[in-house]
Amino acid sequence: MSKILIADDERAICDAFSRLFEMEGHEALIASSGKEALQVIREQHPDAVFMDVRMPGMDGIETLAQIRDEIGGLPVVIMTAYGAMETAMEAVRLDAFDYLGKPVELTRVRQLLHQMLELSASEPPTPEAETEQPEPETEPRLVGQSAPMQELFKLMGLLTTNNMTVLITGESGVGKELVARGIHRHSRQSEAPFVAINCAAIPENLLESELFGHEKGAFTSADARRIGRFESAAEGTLFLDEIGELPLHLQGKLLRVLQERSFERIGSSTPIPLRARLITATNRNLAQEVTDKHFREDLLHRLNLVTLQVPPLRDRQEDIELLARHFLKQVAGELSKPLSDFEPGVIERLCAHAWPGNVRELEHVIKRSALLARGNKLTNHDLALENEPPKITTQETGSTSDDAFGQLSDALRYALRQLAAQHNLTEKTEGSFHTLIGFAEGELIDEALRLCDDNQVSAAKLLGLHRTTLRNKIPSRNN
Repeated sequence: MSKILIADDERAICDAFSRLFEMEGHEALIASSGKEALQVIREQHPDAVFMDVRMPGMDGIETLAQIRDEIGGLPVVIMTAYGAMETAMEAVRLDAFDYLGKPVELTRVRQLLHQMLELSASEPPTPEAETEQPEPETEPRLVGQSAPMQELFKLMGLLTTNNMTVLITGESGVGKELVARGIHRHSRQSEAPFVAINCAAIPENLLESELFGHEKGAFTSADARRIGRFESAAEGTLFLDEIGELPLHLQGKLLRVLQERSFERIGSSTPIPLRARLITATNRNLAQEVTDKHFREDLLHRLNLVTLQVPPLRDRQEDIELLARHFLKQVAGELSKPLSDFEPGVIERLCAHAWPGNVRELEHVIKRSALLARGNKLTNHDLALENEPPKITTQETGSTSDDAFGQLSDALRYALRQLAAQHNLTEKTEGSFHTLIGFAEGELIDEALRLCDDNQVSAAKLLGLHRTTLRNKIPSRNN
């Protein structure tokens, strides 16, 4: 019979875990704080520990660090209801056996317990060196408690212990640079520079000099020596964003740098050792780019030694509320507004949205809506979502229209409010009537053409217009 410690200040969690472990034939030990957990470990010598992060006094991460100092090999699973990148990464860095988000599945707990007990039986505990805690977070960070994000955090934590080249993939707006910064910030090179460059944002004729630097006189405008990004990154991290946009001739030079671990400034033949870690990112399918002859296959093999896929927001719906509250707190501080919560229904609308722009779009929506907010809560009236079917409650009736013309009326009111929101509300919004009429006219014509399979004669009849009138309103379709 093994002894299993449950360290959690929620009695219901302790009771549920105790029943499970006793059914498995083990003795359950209980602690409600980090200090009490350490005392139980010293006196009772448990074989495995399941520990919450948030406990009175010493939290779970601090307790884990103390456990590692005293009993290095004791398997510990960290649990939390608050998904945060730094917590997961610190748990992995301190050699936690696993990291679970609450609510936990007891089936998964049972599986982990069997694995932990096998480890305890084969590897007796040994003391380990003291591990320092990170400084408080001061930069933008990844937020998420969904399973895909927790797995990502674990992989990031593993990458902080080495200097491997990493390729980060994912759609635009998912936070690929935040992943790179997170790996750097928690690595051994955290005190060295983090240098980022967007390969798509710099003209091709300047990109080589930007990356590798140049000597004075190397070309016409080179009136002084310039240190490139590879060199300025020193022993830190060089982050190449949008690596799929790198021109083919520079792909060859980058491959050579990675092979020889050195580079040369333009106009020089003196090799400079590559000391920085290289992390790259792309929203493109590089395998397809290789097939299309737009990206070198040998370079791809060099870059994707380790690949991290950042999930789109639609695949981590349970993170939307967490992210929205994170951004609301952030923007409330920036704007010095007393915003502290959302009006009922706002979170539901956020969770129902498709978020094609991912986390970046959500952040912009919260910031834009907070700017318009007048009270201490962000309301449905403040919230403006792209491509959301408007369901606006009319002030006259207090109800939502169900008929087609009523819905059109609501949609026009909604659109007018959005136009007003783009201006200072104390100033007159000019041109709104013609803007809305022009937009509505264009939408009607496009929809009529879709319904009539682009047959302009049929579309004109549907709209009650002369064909010539219709053709004049869609000059871009006249060929």
